[in-house]
Amino acid sequence: MKRNLSALKKALQFGISGAVGGFVGNLITEPFMQRLPGSESFFDSVLSTGRWFGLVGGGIATAIMFGYYYYIKGKPQIKQALKNGGLFGLIAGAISGAIAEGIYSGIGDGNNELLRVICWGIAGSLLGLGLAQRIPNLGALRGTGGGGVGGVLGGCLFILFAYNLSGTAGRLAGCAAIGFWIGIMLVVAETLFNKAWLVISYDTGANRTLTLGSEPVTFGSDENLSIICIPNVSPLAMRFQLEAGQIVCENVDSGAVSYLRSGDQKKIGNCTITVGNSDLPAPTTANIPPTFISDQPAVNSFTSRQFSLKLGSRVIPLSAGTQLFTSDIPSLTAAASNGLVAIVTSRSRNELSLGLTNLCDRAWWATDIQGDIKMVEPESTLTLALGTQIEFGEIDGEIV
Repeated sequence: MKRNLSALKKALQFGISGAVGGFVGNLITEPFMQRLPGSESFFDSVLSTGRWFGLVGGGIATAIMFGYYYYIKGKPQIKQALKNGGLFGLIAGAISGAIAEGIYSGIGDGNNELLRVICWGIAGSLLGLGLAQRIPNLGALRGTGGGGVGGVLGGCLFILFAYNLSGTAGRLAGCAAIGFWIGIMLVVAETLFNKAWLVISYDTGANRTLTLGSEPVTFGSDENLSIICIPNVSPLAMRFQLEAGQIVCENVDSGAVSYLRSGDQKKIGNCTITVGNSDLPAPTTANIPPTFISDQPAVNSFTSRQFSLKLGSRVIPLSAGTQLFTSDIPSLTAAASNGLVAIVTSRSRNELSLGLTNLCDRAWWATDIQGDIKMVEPESTLTLALGTQIEFGEIDGEIV
């Protein structure tokens, strides 16, 4: 749900940004459009259309990059948007506009609206391809496809506006429609066809979604090193990447590397990062037996300390022999068919030391009171200590 709402917000932000860019780009070209002669040669027509859509494309690309930076950083980045959107958008727009006009004027008779829509699709595809080189992990195929569909939808509205509004008003509204639909469809294509993503949930309640791919998604306090900037953490604290179909998380501070599944979470600074993977859905609580809090007594009642596992509002006493099932921790999947995901074991004969053995099919992450992070792999044991925080996928626990 968080991902869908965040993607919708992202699509609207990109769409509105693209609409503003298309409108402003065409507004700049209007004086030149009015000076164009009524009858042009094929070459002049291609040149003037390339010049026109170059400025429109530059406006759309700059505005969409502005929307992208505002989405991920939460503040305007006008200089970065111009740097990464203006020039390439101008070039991509000019080339795509010239190609589209060449096809339309060379093949069509000047009245074939279907061909005109197809040409808008071609222009949108090339503009989307250019944007894919600037937006991390968008991908050339998704960028080209999303831009093409957006160009077709916007082109249909452009023609509609051209027939029902005056020349200038029709072009302004039409270019805004093209920018709007290119921005919308880039996000739609990214969301529908990505294999892995991150949902970033801030303590303020805000959510953002980023696609994972071969280009790392970085988190830290330094804007030059990190895509997502988080205050009061290391300049480069954490890095996520999709490698050979696996989601890899690197804790840059400790050097620890982990392989994550859908639903796994990481906490850094003021945000929680949830991993999503379309090929490996997150475990659910469906078909899980009624909750059972294990209270199996210890083999020997003598222990130096009584530990408990706090899971939200629930507290489960832990002693040697205590068993935890999927009903206790629904975010875990048992490696065996009996549903057992963990068991408390005694690590010495007099039970002065207790450990929690991982019997599920995924690793846990444990953080002790000193802040040291340790990965608890399946079949390995974590020594119990007060204050230890344990990440069981979507559920966090604490030894108390």
